Amino acid sequence: MRAPGIVILLYGLLVLGGGTIGYTTSGSMASVITGGAFGLGLLASGLGVLRGKDMGFLMAPILTVLLTMFFGYRFAQSGEFLLSGLMGALGLVTLILYFTLRR
Repeated sequence: MRAPGIVILLYGLLVLGGGTIGYTTSGSMASVITGGAFGLGLLASGLGVLRGKDMGFLMAPILTVLLTMFFGYRFAQSGEFLLSGLMGALGLVTLILYFTLRR
C-alpha cells in the first residue's frame, strides 16, 4: 500500500509549500502557521500510511477533508480559482486517489 501514502505525502508537501509561499508573498502568519501545521500533519500521516500504522490511515483523510472543506468555502466566497479553488480541487483529487488506491 505505497501509493496512498505517496499521494498524501505529495499533498502534504504542497500544503507546506503553499503556507510558505503565502507568508513570503503577503506576510501572512496565518498561512505559515496553518500551512505548516497541516503540511507536517499530512507528512506524518503519509509516513504512517506507508508504514501501515492505523493512526496514519485515520488522520490522512481527516486532515485532507478539513483542508478541502476550508478551501472550498474560501472558493465559494471569493469565486477566485487561484489559490482557493486550486487547493480545494487538489484536495478532492487527493481524497479520490487515496480511497481508490487503498483497495
